[in-house]
Amino acid sequence: MLKDKVIVWEENSQKGKRWVMSVDGIHCWINEPSRPKWSQGPRYYSHKYNKAGLDYELGISLVDNRLLWIRGPFPAETNDITVLREEGLLAELKQQKQSAICDKGYNGEPNHVSTCNLHDNAGAKLFKSRALKGHENFNNLLKENNILDTRFRHNKTRFSDAFEARCVLAQYRIQGEISLYNILIEDVVDRYNEDRQEF
Repeated sequence: MLKDKVIVWEENSQKGKRWVMSVDGIHCWINEPSRPKWSQGPRYYSHKYNKAGLDYELGISLVDNRLLWIRGPFPAETNDITVLREEGLLAELKQQKQSAICDKGYNGEPNHVSTCNLHDNAGAKLFKSRALKGHENFNNLLKENNILDTRFRHNKTRFSDAFEARCVLAQYRIQGEISLYNILIEDVVDRYNEDRQEF
């Protein structure tokens, strides 16, 4: 399958980096799963769509705008930090002694997760903000052509196939046509250096 060739976390390419990726969950709208007794169930409730949904965890490289990590699907009720802790990414980050930049949904996991906080200097704030914007750009690529932006009407297996195929296509587009977001800009480095000189 192409996913296993395209979405690869090569340890050597990220070696020596403290922040290796941005991580976030993405919800997708699905048909309400059928149940014998009740018409709706809270496990699949997505607060983003106010309807039934599935969630995927994605990790995007901060070095070269590549999708490094994909896990899912999970019922939309599962929060981001639970997925991080229970589905292998946190263990992988610990093993490689690296960290991920995440949004505030990941507060409460102080080790190997870095969210925007009051201790950040201006350079770190800008860097984290741009990393998360790059991640949002990738999520928007997935929702092009209304495949994942509207209700997916088939079963969970077909959803997984469609989602992973969309990820592979988005990755090829990044490699060939577009870039996500330029995170490593001179402003970030300059502000970081200015902040260091103040102390």
